[in-house]
Amino acid sequence: MIRILAHVLLFAVSLQAPISAAEPDAPKELAVPVGHTLVATVKAKGVQVYKAVEGKTGKWEWILDGPLADLSDEQGKRVGRHYDGPAWEAADGSKVVRDTAEAVKQSPAPDPKADIPWLLVRVKAADDTPGAFAGVVYIQRLNTAGGKAPADAPKRAGTKIGVPYTAVYQLWAKAG
Repeated sequence: MIRILAHVLLFAVSLQAPISAAEPDAPKELAVPVGHTLVATVKAKGVQVYKAVEGKTGKWEWILDGPLADLSDEQGKRVGRHYDGPAWEAADGSKVVRDTAEAVKQSPAPDPKADIPWLLVRVKAADDTPGAFAGVVYIQRLNTAGGKAPADAPKRAGTKIGVPYTAVYQLWAKAG
């Protein structure tokens, strides 16, 4: 009887594995406040654009100019885009932007030397356009790969460079 129960439990756990793989666990410091529900998980593929500026020490350095990425669903279908603002825009025209009333929360990626940090961003509707992103109030950036500023200092001001990155974005709305 115990062997049968153990096999049933192992089978049940194996059925749930793909679900949890599609929805990465966020570190506790990036937890979405209680009262919100996950409405979409999208994958981003694009670049983090960096711009060369003169730093405080008089040397050239890279600063983030903004993201530029396509957003796709689990089947790989393009469902939107992510760009400077930051803004997340669905293919249906609905769009959210960072709500500057709340600070962005960060957590280092598992490989912080190569990958941009994981984030929790409070967002708000950019306008009254209804659609897929209209009710979203929080976005988590997780499972990042790449996107860090180049290690080599820029040679002149104004130079821009796009560094490839991928990430998973989880979109959250108020529950109920």
